[in-house]
Amino acid sequence: MHFLLFSNINKDPEQKVTDHLAEIIRKKGGTCSIVMEGDEAPDRTLDEELLKGTDLVIVLGGDGTLLRASHAVGRSELPMIGLNLGTTGFLTEVEIAQQEEMVDRLIRGDYMVEPRMRLAGVIRRAPAGNAVSDNSSVPAAPGSAEEQRISTEERFTSLNDIVIIREGVLRLIALKIYVNDVFFDTYEADGVILSTPTGSTGYNLSAGGPIVSPKARLLVMTPVSPHSLSKKSIVFGAGDKIRIELEEKRKTQKNEAIVSFDGYKNYEISVGDEVEICASDSALQLIRLEDRSFYEVLSRKLGPK
Repeated sequence: MHFLLFSNINKDPEQKVTDHLAEIIRKKGGTCSIVMEGDEAPDRTLDEELLKGTDLVIVLGGDGTLLRASHAVGRSELPMIGLNLGTTGFLTEVEIAQQEEMVDRLIRGDYMVEPRMRLAGVIRRAPAGNAVSDNSSVPAAPGSAEEQRISTEERFTSLNDIVIIREGVLRLIALKIYVNDVFFDTYEADGVILSTPTGSTGYNLSAGGPIVSPKARLLVMTPVSPHSLSKKSIVFGAGDKIRIELEEKRKTQKNEAIVSFDGYKNYEISVGDEVEICASDSALQLIRLEDRSFYEVLSRKLGPK
């Protein structure tokens, strides 16, 4: 069996833990490759040849490292397990003291795989100086500003969340929200979070959103500091498509925002740009060694200290 060790160099700066794990794997008849990464977002997925010969991925770090590893392996859906070198560790459940037992069980195939839903997002940009029409049912004329907008796209995926947040000045932004191409509401807020069940214990929780079982398939939309007591979290089905447009709020105010996926890869957007979000057709295959209740883990991680 061939393992890929995806290790956080900031949490294992001398590579001692990583090298020790590699030694354990070799002693037990396995082989491994090592990738050392920092806290920054990977610029591209790992080499296809490297991934092709890999049976599963062991991530050494915290939950953030596992998020980066999930992007680094792209759509390969290699099974992945986390060895916790961080703190809370909702995703990285195995501790350093358990690493030898972990390798034994992985080689024997004595584990469970839990699919975790991802989000797929696309940013569509309006040409500079052109407002975007609200009437999405009218087809774009050839060569028109609308056609140019549709052709200017940036795509990304996310395991935890996609966040649209104000940039710079301490003023609210206005976000016009459509669900399945039907106008839903306009949020005046610092921003909005679109979260998977896996990401519900992250920024979504800090912003007052609900905690969701990771086995569910749904999207949670939570406003960040909304300018209204009535704006609360909304739960959508996994088949729903959410489209969010940055709207001009004041002529005298520069209206810009940041779109962030999984908290580390950021894109700037301006008035007229829109972000479309839905469930991805690929999932993270997260390895579990124990069939522990999510609610037991939740109580241990977030309960009274």
